[in-house]
Amino acid sequence: MTSKITLITPPDFFENDNFSILLMGLSEEDQSVASEWLGNNPIQKNINVYFYNGETDVSWLLYAVARTDVKFLSYNNNHAILDLMGGYILSKPNSFYTTGDVNLKMLINHINNGFVHDITEFLEKVFNEQE
Repeated sequence: MTSKITLITPPDFFENDNFSILLMGLSEEDQSVASEWLGNNPIQKNINVYFYNGETDVSWLLYAVARTDVKFLSYNNNHAILDLMGGYILSKPNSFYTTGDVNLKMLINHINNGFVHDITEFLEKVFNEQE
């Protein structure tokens, strides 16, 4: 079976029952890594990839947080909306994050123990658990 990956960005949504992930605040390098990883690994199902990178459409972001199965938030880039909403997002089930700031990691760990070192570790964790 060949899987289909659908990339969804604001203001669009794609309504179906596919496994859905939300990627937030990725650098251009992380975006490339994620694209290559998803393209090179044999995922056996169709997935939706919601991508948010600091746009001002907060309603879209809140809907995507509620709609997706798994969420990944990078604190390594400056996005004011993600900085303000990060605690809320990370309080949701199946939410993971990365940060290079040791103090921020210690703070976030009080509400979320889903720290991963990078986007690759996140993708491996999510898709290895799904197979």
